[in-house]
Amino acid sequence: MLQTDYNTSRPLLKNSEFGRAIQDYVHFIMQQQDKGKRTSLCHSLVQIMLTLNPSMREQADARQKLWDHLYLLSDFQLDVDGPFPAPSADSVHRKPQTIPYNDSMIRFRFYGRNLQLMVQRASEMEDGELKQDLVNLIASFMYNSCKSWNNENLSNEVIAEHLRILSKGKLELNPERLEVYQDQSITNRKFHNRPQREQRQNTGRNQGGGGGKFNRRNRNFRKF
Repeated sequence: MLQTDYNTSRPLLKNSEFGRAIQDYVHFIMQQQDKGKRTSLCHSLVQIMLTLNPSMREQADARQKLWDHLYLLSDFQLDVDGPFPAPSADSVHRKPQTIPYNDSMIRFRFYGRNLQLMVQRASEMEDGELKQDLVNLIASFMYNSCKSWNNENLSNEVIAEHLRILSKGKLELNPERLEVYQDQSITNRKFHNRPQREQRQNTGRNQGGGGGKFNRRNRNFRKF
């Protein structure tokens, strides 16, 4: 006799982690008339689910999650005296909040967004020694960042002009007053972070004078 009971004709599987057998067992529990018996069967079923998923024992709220799965498998129609409050369908199927991504443009990408925010904050400060110290700190970061990523040494005039652009004209600075700290330990990242495979290839070319293929040929040559 041909099989006629296919998954396409069965009820929708609500949680594939536990399989159809657990879901069918939940439906069997729902058909029991005695509430106490339903509760006892649910406790036994939770223990079976823990056995099928031993990794959940390490979680502090493992049993509460399993009871929530039981309510979910029953379409939230399971009427038992469980040890935890029954969840609602709205709380389970609620869509997560949308993450408010910042879509503002970055004027100079090699400086980054954080520096752009720092410049805006500095432009809102009152004139004084604290503001000048912050501007000098920002200018030093701009110089070292450009040196690190672009291998370019910015002059005080260029830094002052970039600060004016980033602050939308609020920071009109005298380049001669800028105190820029130059970090001598910074090397150009384009050359400092080359892939190791490229470095190994260069090493192979330098050793033997004939590249990797020539070296392999030399290793295979046997002297009589």
